[in-house]
Amino acid sequence: MIAPDALAPLLLPVPEAGKLLNSPELAEVGTETAMMGGSVAPPQCMSAFGPAYRAAFEGTGYTGVVIQLLQQGRAQQVAQAVTAFPDPAAAKSVFDKLVADWNSCQSQRLTYSPGGGDKDTVVDVTTIRTIGDVVTVMLIPTTPPVPGQQCERDMTVRGNVIVDVRACSPTVGSAGYAIASAIADKIR
Repeated sequence: MIAPDALAPLLLPVPEAGKLLNSPELAEVGTETAMMGGSVAPPQCMSAFGPAYRAAFEGTGYTGVVIQLLQQGRAQQVAQAVTAFPDPAAAKSVFDKLVADWNSCQSQRLTYSPGGGDKDTVVDVTTIRTIGDVVTVMLIPTTPPVPGQQCERDMTVRGNVIVDVRACSPTVGSAGYAIASAIADKIR
């Protein structure tokens, strides 16, 4: 069992995440211990859009979360998050619900509204796949901040923790999967 105060060390160090994204100048933008705000249409697709959003985890009984945002310019970005639950059964139940939500969003267009007057983000969701125990999907921004940027979403559950990653880059490949897997491998 991972306690909420033991979540932060599970996140990948910035240089390791940068290596996996092929982005050596990746730098930390911030680390949070509260779920992120904003909304997505359709609403059940909040978790498919990004990790650790309040709208996706509200009422799930999670006991703690740590989210770290990393960035190199506008082209390369990583959001890595770990969310703890009271026990493995609770984590698995929430994970299964989120996977069902992701599946309902396949081949749809999502509109994320951050609130506060900030500009909306629109993405197209591709096919949801499972590789081992990691669920993965590619998000294609309709108006990317840099040409060719794509975002890979990846999520898995280990013990009482949900590992949740979004990696964005014009050459993202399977970097999100690699980051999520590396975090999950730290959980015993």
